[in-house]
Amino acid sequence: MKNFLLKLSVLLFLAAPAAAAEVVEREMKCPLCGRDFYAQLDVPDADYEMRLDLKPLGALPGPWRLPECPGCGLVIYSSRLPKEELARALRIAASPDYLKHAARSTYYKTGVLYGLLGKPDYLLANTFLKASWQEEASPALLREDLELSLKHFTACAAACKGAEQENSKLLMGELLRRLGRFAEASAHLSALKTDKGFQNNFFADIVEFQLALCAKQDARVYEMIDVKVAKLPFFARTRWRAKKLSLQLWDSLKKAAGR
Repeated sequence: MKNFLLKLSVLLFLAAPAAAAEVVEREMKCPLCGRDFYAQLDVPDADYEMRLDLKPLGALPGPWRLPECPGCGLVIYSSRLPKEELARALRIAASPDYLKHAARSTYYKTGVLYGLLGKPDYLLANTFLKASWQEEASPALLREDLELSLKHFTACAAACKGAEQENSKLLMGELLRRLGRFAEASAHLSALKTDKGFQNNFFADIVEFQLALCAKQDARVYEMIDVKVAKLPFFARTRWRAKKLSLQLWDSLKKAAGR
């Protein structure tokens, strides 16, 4: 399987990969308002499962946290910026175009900042994709995030090269399906089957899985493991799904007992 995470939005301020998922606390100073504050940051496992939209699952499900100043609301997306970019970012962060989004998620605000800074489409697409994970409890915000991510993945699919282009094409199919645009998703995914990058590999399996979901007009969230399970013989597939359902029920009961 190709590296889905190649050049995705950089997760900053994290320590070296730890043996187990954990949360660390770092003292920081906001470069905009000068406020000192402590930020909690995620140090995820080296290995984890993912959804088809690349959201990490496990002990520390994505998106992993970005520091946000509790004073002025600046999302500190990097600790090492060239002076010119830092100056531009701080001007933008103090502008009405940024401040009007104060109530949105950290990754949405980072996406707005990236857009105003003129960052590349692949970075913008993945940043708004992460925003969709943060805001998926709100159908309206989720749809906006997915549309923005799709817009930038579409631009990258046309202009980028290599892994960025292939990842963008694959994620376009996922986002079109999630948005309920099944005819568009099916046409796009069917066209990918003629692309060498989507033949005789896990990308090809994902394309077939997505096409089956589009045929059923299924816009739900699925995991990478579901693609592999779909290829199992009937009885093995049934046993796996029954086991997954029982584990989900057990988790629900534990959560209910802990309230």
